[in-house]
Amino acid sequence: MNFKKILYLGMTVLTIGALTACGGDEEVVTEQVKTEATETVKEEIKEEVKNEVVAEPVKEEEEEVRDLGGLVVTIASWGDRLEPDEKKSAQEEALWEHRNAMMEKHNFKFEELALARWQDLIELMSTSTLSGEPAAEIFRIHATRVLSAVNSGLCYPLNDVESIDPMDGTKWSVPLAEVMTVDGTMYGIGESSRPKQMIFFNKRLFEEAGLEPDLLYDLQASGEWTWDKFMELSEILTQDKDNDGVNDTYAVIMNPASFAEAAVFANDGAYVRVDENGNYYSDLESPETVAALEWTAAYWQTDYDLVPEHWDGHKDLFYAGQAAMYMGDEWESTTFTQELMADDWGLVCFPKGPNADGYQAVYKDPGWVIPNTYTKEEVEDILFALDLWYGDVPGYDGPDDWKAELYPLYRDERAINETIAMVRAPEYASPDYSVAISSNVNIGLVSSDVYWNKATVTESIEAQKGIWQAELDKMNAK
Repeated sequence: MNFKKILYLGMTVLTIGALTACGGDEEVVTEQVKTEATETVKEEIKEEVKNEVVAEPVKEEEEEVRDLGGLVVTIASWGDRLEPDEKKSAQEEALWEHRNAMMEKHNFKFEELALARWQDLIELMSTSTLSGEPAAEIFRIHATRVLSAVNSGLCYPLNDVESIDPMDGTKWSVPLAEVMTVDGTMYGIGESSRPKQMIFFNKRLFEEAGLEPDLLYDLQASGEWTWDKFMELSEILTQDKDNDGVNDTYAVIMNPASFAEAAVFANDGAYVRVDENGNYYSDLESPETVAALEWTAAYWQTDYDLVPEHWDGHKDLFYAGQAAMYMGDEWESTTFTQELMADDWGLVCFPKGPNADGYQAVYKDPGWVIPNTYTKEEVEDILFALDLWYGDVPGYDGPDDWKAELYPLYRDERAINETIAMVRAPEYASPDYSVAISSNVNIGLVSSDVYWNKATVTESIEAQKGIWQAELDKMNAK
């Protein structure tokens, strides 16, 4: 009963009392009014109760948990990936806590084991799959072998799978998915990866040469980080400090073949492309590719780059501060520790050529394939487990949370917030289709022969194009 009804009832009773006090002749009338008033209030209360809606208790819907029935998913690789006893960060702690929770919740186990050398994994996949007992649910195939795996005819097509979205660039490598799509059918995926052929730079050497330590970031941000600017800065950074005729510091340390390939992509060129019919073709003689090779040849005529005495000594020279720039892959940031390299350093893209509108990062990634002996239902379960294993980690699933694991590796935030953030976008990521022939053809010869003065650019292209075409014809015939 609400306040108004209580007040109404109180006033009614007071009125009845007043009427009763007037005399005995009015007693019957007073009693009648009292009864009528009470009946009226009761009726109103009944009506109110009748109109009230009684809220039904809300039942919480139980989550439907997908039970994988004790499935064990093994990725066959050339290296183990095991849970470390000691986690290096809160994010790594959360990652493994999440993985273990998902395995318990969905009743499965997941492992990545070294079952063969990288060059032998296709053979392991072929022999075990053809025998009807694949050695693993997923095979990790080296970047130079991914199309060989696709062409084996033993990989399960992924176009119609429902458990994952292979084109989700936040989880998977879109450039790799493009490379592993043949005749409209996708046969493999890979984890979202790290760009290749980037430029690391030593900030101390920039300052000692009279340059701003963050100059390359500023040039990249303004769009002025170009081949011409690279050449200009190389001259400044290459110094003979004691005037003995021998350079004490150089502009850059490089692998010539990788340097030339980076220049090709940075000028919107390519070594191999795919046409609208899904056929591979050589882009070796396109204007963009030829211009890039000619520019690298001109750069190599200077004394700006340093060649290590050991074939794998490039990084040691950069650690020691003997060159201001080092061209390498982004993952190498994990090796530029304070203990190995005291100088602060940064990271930018390879400078762009005159035919390019923006910067490009090259991606060459290993791929995951599933043998086609599994049923669709089995494949869905395998991919569901894979998605959980490499999926978002609670607390680190925001749009910028991918940066958290990188900050401890770098000496500044601009490398992450500007350079890496940029090349994660699909428009800056270039798939390298030369992997179609790289397992049987030495792609690097077209540039290294020029570097070692064995041939001009024109002569080197002429010597290589027939070899490339023969291998491309084989690929297109499959």
